[in-house]
Amino acid sequence: MERVYALGVSVIEFVQEWCIDYQDYFEIVNDISNPHHMVETLFPLVSIVDSVFASQLLLCMAFGGWLNAVMKWWLLEDRPYWWVRETSFYAGERRPQLRQFRQTCETGPGCPSGHTAAAAMLLVLALMWISHVMHDRKFYVWWWKYVVYPVFAAALGSVMLARMFVATHFPHQCMLGALVAPALCIYVSDPFIWRYGYHTRYEPGRAVAWHTFSAITTIAIAFVTYFSLSLCGWDPQWTVKLAFRWCENPEEIHVSTTPVFALVQSTAYLLGWALTVTPAVAQYRHYTKNRSIIITAFTTAFIMYAYAYIQDSICKNNALRFYLIQFVLAALKPLLFLRVAPAVSMWPFTGKEKVE
Repeated sequence: MERVYALGVSVIEFVQEWCIDYQDYFEIVNDISNPHHMVETLFPLVSIVDSVFASQLLLCMAFGGWLNAVMKWWLLEDRPYWWVRETSFYAGERRPQLRQFRQTCETGPGCPSGHTAAAAMLLVLALMWISHVMHDRKFYVWWWKYVVYPVFAAALGSVMLARMFVATHFPHQCMLGALVAPALCIYVSDPFIWRYGYHTRYEPGRAVAWHTFSAITTIAIAFVTYFSLSLCGWDPQWTVKLAFRWCENPEEIHVSTTPVFALVQSTAYLLGWALTVTPAVAQYRHYTKNRSIIITAFTTAFIMYAYAYIQDSICKNNALRFYLIQFVLAALKPLLFLRVAPAVSMWPFTGKEKVE
């Protein structure tokens, strides 16, 4: 791997040298493609318009986040900005000097790239949603693929370049994230979400039980992975120490970049999704009548504000209590955004339906 890393460092040096004038653009791309921001911001906003697509988005992002965090512990690869300082590969040679930026100091192992995987999943889901809308409407724009496909390919390429530009990932880590995500996204999202409908023969109780069991299994795998590393003599938090050692501005290190935090949130989302998402979510689709988008928007904004206030109030002195509260808050989000907020938006119309 040393030679692969060294080749990746050469590529990163080239990207940083030739793209330095696009620093602001790449920082914006890094912020937008942050998986944590996608779930925290994009999921609630999408739920305002289409709860089914939002539930599909949450499922893929949560399962993808879990798989990404677990794979990072399985593969245990370095990140460029600390590997280039730690390695003895350049003994007797000039050691490359990689620039560090605001988003450089991430704390988890490097492979695969979570930003690239999240962006790829989002783009594939967007393609599926656009295709669904096109075929579900009376009008059909035949040339939409010739516009959307190149734009989405350029967007994914920008994310991969942005991750290399800030020296957070090697090229092969970005490519692995881009390859795993679409297959995962299509497999996870297809059978359960898009077949929702009023005439679908479906057993919600059995589905909820199965999905809850699957969510608990992901939690168990995360625990087994964590303690297996400890039993094998590996410190699961060793990359956090490397980040603090080689980050030029340690205050830029955020807890949301740690593998433990990612696993806590992703497994909580999966459990909340399993207990919340049933065929009843289909009544909140984008073409549903008797639903006020304005009321949904205000309700969603209130929930997001309440969550932000609670997040700022959580005491971080006790790690176990902090992660437990984060787990509970994340597990409640699917219920609030996919069932409560849409139900509130349809409440003014329920009386009219009964009268008719």
